[in-house]
Amino acid sequence: MGSEKYKRCFEPLTIKGVTFKNRIVCTPHIHAWGSRGLVTAEQAAEYERIAAGGPAIVTLGNCAVNMKECSDEVSQIDLSQEPVLLGLNVLRERVNRWGCQISAQINYAGRNAWYPGSVFYAPSPIPSPGELERAAAEGRRPRVPIELTKEKIIEIEDLYIGGAIKLKRAGFKVIQLHCAHNNLIGQFFSPISNHRTDEYGCDTYENRTRFVMNILRGIRKACGNDLIIDIRMSGEDKLPNALTVDEAVEISKIMEPYCDIFTISNAFHMAPPSIAGKMSLGMYLPQIPLVDYTWKFKNALKKAKITFTTCVMNLDNAEQLLESGVCDFVGMFRPFLADPDIVKKSARGKIDDINFCIRCEYHNRFIFHQPIGCAVNPLVGHSLEFPYGKLPQIDEPKKLMIVGGGPAGMQAAVTARKRGFDVVLYEAKDRLGGALYWAQELPFKREIEKYTNYIIRQVEASGAEIKLGVKATPETVAAENPDFLFIAIGGDYTKPPIKGIDGPNVCYSYEADAGEVELGDEIVIIGGGLVGMESAMYFARDCGKKVTVIDAAPQAVCAMACKSNYAAFLQWMDEGGADYKLIYDAAITEIKDGSVVFFQGGRMQEIKADNVLVATGMRPKIEEIDSFRHTLPETDVYILGYNCVNGTIGDATNAAFDIAAHVF
Repeated sequence: MGSEKYKRCFEPLTIKGVTFKNRIVCTPHIHAWGSRGLVTAEQAAEYERIAAGGPAIVTLGNCAVNMKECSDEVSQIDLSQEPVLLGLNVLRERVNRWGCQISAQINYAGRNAWYPGSVFYAPSPIPSPGELERAAAEGRRPRVPIELTKEKIIEIEDLYIGGAIKLKRAGFKVIQLHCAHNNLIGQFFSPISNHRTDEYGCDTYENRTRFVMNILRGIRKACGNDLIIDIRMSGEDKLPNALTVDEAVEISKIMEPYCDIFTISNAFHMAPPSIAGKMSLGMYLPQIPLVDYTWKFKNALKKAKITFTTCVMNLDNAEQLLESGVCDFVGMFRPFLADPDIVKKSARGKIDDINFCIRCEYHNRFIFHQPIGCAVNPLVGHSLEFPYGKLPQIDEPKKLMIVGGGPAGMQAAVTARKRGFDVVLYEAKDRLGGALYWAQELPFKREIEKYTNYIIRQVEASGAEIKLGVKATPETVAAENPDFLFIAIGGDYTKPPIKGIDGPNVCYSYEADAGEVELGDEIVIIGGGLVGMESAMYFARDCGKKVTVIDAAPQAVCAMACKSNYAAFLQWMDEGGADYKLIYDAAITEIKDGSVVFFQGGRMQEIKADNVLVATGMRPKIEEIDSFRHTLPETDVYILGYNCVNGTIGDATNAAFDIAAHVF
């Protein structure tokens, strides 16, 4: 059984009379499901779905002690209002029914507060480094936080204590005090944010911890010693002249007599984009990167338990960590989005059935005021609509034809089969997967391969009829005579109309990524979006090539296209000694044998290039799409995604699921 393989993971642990059934924790994160500070039915359903999958603890993330003045999230739970108790009780009961404990993270954002209407309090009137950079980029003055008076400090201490009281009244046996990521408590800890000269200043550890110790003593007095207190602690701020790991350890030793668990994290909310690489948790970084300094806490603390977190992606990671002795619990979040049953399936030995997280950061949709989602599990966010993943069955037999076996086509096939459709899927190539194969070619994107293999297995096991190596046509549709037609044929890679673009020294970036082209020492990449920058990082940092990226758009547009990874790319290339150059607002006029000519800044320029890689995106196959539009009644023909061209795996799978789960 899987539990034999993961003996340490499934070893119970008792703290203060509360027995945790295993060592796996679903760590806190923003779900974007709260409303006006209250728990919603959607939120309760999402947390219960994770609890049903088998973790010992599920943690409700980033609950504000008073949303009116410290909110840094669109949909936080507000612990200052009495009506929140009903929703908290409902949430606790639904999580507890699965033998899972629920915790809640208590927080005051301080100078990180940004939500409209929030007041901007902090230990000292110092804008965060991120605020300084953003203000400069936006051409405005930085927002300066209001320095906390001693009276206001005491008021906020009482808010923390009041939040803990509410959680205990709601039946919570575990709470988490958010001291990490330079939120308000962490702002008192760190010399980068605390310049006070009074008894709350940074001159001594006693003064740095005065604020948090007043809170801890107050919680113990009000809630008793049986309440389990977990501390989310940054191992370091990852900024110059800020909190170091050795300082964080000393601070933790002071807090330990009042605490039971320390969850070790790192980095800094509202940090400048220029240090984002140190905070990124994406696929470009190794798994479980925080082992070394988590050991410092484990060795220094006498009784408190340690929860390891950050880039734990599976129970193999967890077992390794627990076996090493660096921690007592292992926390992860994104793997529960990808497959909420990851713990249950691991216990049952069904590893091949696990839909592993690919660390693509698609879940961060909340940044754009969208509910949380998952690239490889489109059921995320639909737990209320489809409890436990159960989809509505069709009333009578119906046939669905799908053209295209990429991520959208495969997701549609699996979803439709679960609803009872008779599905036939046509794929022109001799294998399923589509663009997933190109997406996984670079070494730091190998985690996509797990998803590719998983979804192909799901399609094959679904009972769908799969026709590989057969290009569907309108005549094929007529012969199949389906009730519905899904067109999921993807797009064509584009080449801009540049003189010399079809020369022998030019190829698509994905061809180079796959090793299909022998490259020289100097490379020019056309396109500074996500695909181009990934190729640039690989060839410059990992292969030692001299790389120049050229884009017609401004730098800000290219950075936005790279989402949260742009600054990280630059940092990783700099730290890796890469030889690279980025050229924006430039129009390439000609590609020669050995060079590229471009116009920028009012003058023509030329640089050496042994090879030119094209990474300028894709365009829809309009003519082919149009040929299918009228093969059935037009209301029964669906184009998956945005004109069959989806920017990410998540866009493709979620669009396909949304149609396949509802079509009738």
